[in-house]
Amino acid sequence: MEKQNIKKGHPAGLYLLFTVEMWERFSYYGMRAIFILFLTKALLIDAKQAGSIFGIYTSLVYATPLLGGFIADRYWGNRRSIVVGGILMAIAQFLMYFSASLYATPSSAIPIMYTALGFLILGNGFFKPNISSMVGSLYPEGDSRIDSAYTIFYMGINAGALAAPLVAGGLGDTGAAADFKYGFLAAGIGMVVGTIIMVAFQNKYIITPNGQPIGMKPKFYKKVDKEIDALQDDKQPLTKVEKDRILAIFIITGFVIAFWAAFEQAGASLTIFADQNTNRDIFGWTMPASFFQSINPIFIVALAPLFSILWTSLAKKNREPSSPMKMVWGLAILALGYVLIAFSVKGVGMEEKISMFFLVGMYFLHTCGELAISPVGLSVVNKLSPKRFASMMMAVFFLSSVVGNFAAGLFSGLIPQPVVKEVIVDRGTDYSKEEVVEYLAIVMNRSENPLEPAVLKAYEENLNEKDIKFNRDDIPKLDTAFTKETKFVDGLISENYRLVFGSFGEVQAKTAGINFNTLLAGDYREDKNFIVRDIVINDIHTASVVFENTKNNLFGLEIGTLYAFFIIFIIMSGATSVLLLLLHKKVESLMHGIR
Repeated sequence: MEKQNIKKGHPAGLYLLFTVEMWERFSYYGMRAIFILFLTKALLIDAKQAGSIFGIYTSLVYATPLLGGFIADRYWGNRRSIVVGGILMAIAQFLMYFSASLYATPSSAIPIMYTALGFLILGNGFFKPNISSMVGSLYPEGDSRIDSAYTIFYMGINAGALAAPLVAGGLGDTGAAADFKYGFLAAGIGMVVGTIIMVAFQNKYIITPNGQPIGMKPKFYKKVDKEIDALQDDKQPLTKVEKDRILAIFIITGFVIAFWAAFEQAGASLTIFADQNTNRDIFGWTMPASFFQSINPIFIVALAPLFSILWTSLAKKNREPSSPMKMVWGLAILALGYVLIAFSVKGVGMEEKISMFFLVGMYFLHTCGELAISPVGLSVVNKLSPKRFASMMMAVFFLSSVVGNFAAGLFSGLIPQPVVKEVIVDRGTDYSKEEVVEYLAIVMNRSENPLEPAVLKAYEENLNEKDIKFNRDDIPKLDTAFTKETKFVDGLISENYRLVFGSFGEVQAKTAGINFNTLLAGDYREDKNFIVRDIVINDIHTASVVFENTKNNLFGLEIGTLYAFFIIFIIMSGATSVLLLLLHKKVESLMHGIR
């Protein structure tokens, strides 16, 4: 009776792996939701450098599964590798907690942070490929339920990713730098829970349909079954069909790189975009930018069962698209998501904010694209891989995430950010330009966002309560950034530093009776492509600072607006979709009958 239930539904082992993966993803995405904000708002690293750190970290996270898959296949087996990986990642999250606890002392916090990232990268290498490859082993070879199983498994991934930004972001992304540690602590606890569940229940539920344990050391199978021992012998030469199928895996992996390069903007540039350029006010409450990272997993959890039903239904009618064609559609829908967000920002000024519904709509389309690519990719790699190289081939597939995430980090640095164009000193002030610039440098914000709400609020409160003097010891200490030694570039502004102070209207309202020179900064005030900020010292309008967006070039295309930035990803994902459409028949022939 038990075997019959397994054949009709899914084995209990699937839901155990679902739960363990859910907690691991809770840990990973909890940390990821607040990581770039922690870098820019607590450690005060500028956004471009933070994007590079983020991209390198997320790419290496997907590189080490090659090592983890090799060690599992040769020596440890899946089970031991998963447990070791879980322990390493739990240690890493607690190290992030200690790093965040010491944020005010970067010389101590940053080395601890890099150590934590090293543990996360190594731990994920042991964990990720091995838990994914075990899903297919729960089913008999050729079982039609495998695609559905991977979609359900993928829903578990995103159930953890859904809760993580809400919990870790709610605890850590509060506007106070000291609170980031609580978000990392929550991520560490989640990883401990997942590892304990795996250790407690793996022997009972991680078994084949015949009741044999899955994921044991290779030596175990040599003692139990000589046929399995033969499958484990990697010296056995590959057949022509196996070689073709491995080639198909590499081709599919290559195309998925473009998907991840565009999709993984969610953790970097799109988080900055949500923070700076999106109206996040909901009935008087400002939603933390980190919460937007829960939108994608919300849609995953809602839509994954529908996609699972869709594939199963189409398969019964013999109309299910092949895996390469599913990926063609996934890339096309991803491009459509960027078309929506590009349309929403076209012609929008530097200080204008778009409705959050455009961002939500983009994430909806990206989720549909993801469901046509990522779980399908996991499934087809499992079906195409020779059994003795199952974990290694799964790790090869994750190479798409290595290159894709690294590219995502580089591309995220191209997002336009406000930089100082000009400092204009009021002719009526007694201060020299050098004195004004020195004072402004002391109260600047290193997050590359001159409109940072928390810093702006703290600055304005201190500005109106205290007389400002140029002696640094007398300057109100708004945050640790403002006590650092100032270094000037071209005598104007410190490298990687940005200034934060009140807008003309806000300053005017708080200093009634003062006669402002409205012509100061000229036509910049009327041009939406610039931001003008005014500063008052001792109730006297002293200077205006003009900001403009950075302008970067990519293959001759100037990226000075958000519209141009999003066009990059429309071209990337759209062109890749068309290319795969042209080649999908060739890829299908290499798969030798596997859909």
